[in-house]
Amino acid sequence: MSIKELITRTKKPEQAQSQKPHVTADQSIFAVFEIMRKTKTASLPVYEDGFFVGVISLISLTKKLVNTIGETKLSYQRAVHDLRNPLFNIQGLIMLLHDSPDAQENMDILSLCSLSCKHAIDILEDLLLVEVYESKPLSMVQTEMNYFYYQCVHEQKGLSLLKNINIVTDLSTETVIRNIDRSHFKRAVQNVIANAVKFSYPDSIIKISSKIQNEKLILKVVDAGVGIPSHLQPEIFNKFTKAQRPGTEGEASTGLGLCFSKQCIEQHQGTIYFKSIEGQGSKFYISI
Repeated sequence: MSIKELITRTKKPEQAQSQKPHVTADQSIFAVFEIMRKTKTASLPVYEDGFFVGVISLISLTKKLVNTIGETKLSYQRAVHDLRNPLFNIQGLIMLLHDSPDAQENMDILSLCSLSCKHAIDILEDLLLVEVYESKPLSMVQTEMNYFYYQCVHEQKGLSLLKNINIVTDLSTETVIRNIDRSHFKRAVQNVIANAVKFSYPDSIIKISSKIQNEKLILKVVDAGVGIPSHLQPEIFNKFTKAQRPGTEGEASTGLGLCFSKQCIEQHQGTIYFKSIEGQGSKFYISI
């Protein structure tokens, strides 16, 4: 993390005239802090190729570090939030495993557990490599979206079983190819599904369907849960949203899940939007 973006630059570079303490534009923030500490100064001249180009200040360094700490905190909270889904999914599948006498059904359940474990491990890898994760480009792969959505729903089965919620799917049979980062986009979609489960009542139904409309594939997730009060609806995609509420079974919320779903979907040139009436449930739409 160099200081280049933090330099207060001069209009025209000047040839260096002084041998006083100075730094170069490629030095790291931490190296510059150390020089400031040793020289007991709150600002230093910056040189590039032997020319004076501007000044770096302690205030600008401090602001940058404060922002970086805040972004890192959000990344960790994002990872913790996302880990909930696969872990709760595994919990529901294990409960089902105890109640199932059928060997083939047990194998299917164990397969779902394995998928959820892999999902959790992927999230932990993002957490451990958070700085790389924030800067790395998306890994885009051509993907048939309706089968991809089927996989997203199938892997959430354990989560819905915890509340005895029936997820009914009506996905389009058309072949729709899109370039997506499968890991990131799956997490975004599963956040929306997990949100529907969280705010649905036990023993209810969630309907998930897809269709082509104006050359866009629209995924619709419909629940008959608590709905979103009108005064909270403008906040629903914000970080640490004021709209965060406990689920129908007291499930906790960080107010980050839908925010990051929106960011991811928009990175893929898609959109996410919703319609909701308090007490009558919500409909979420993902268009890509």
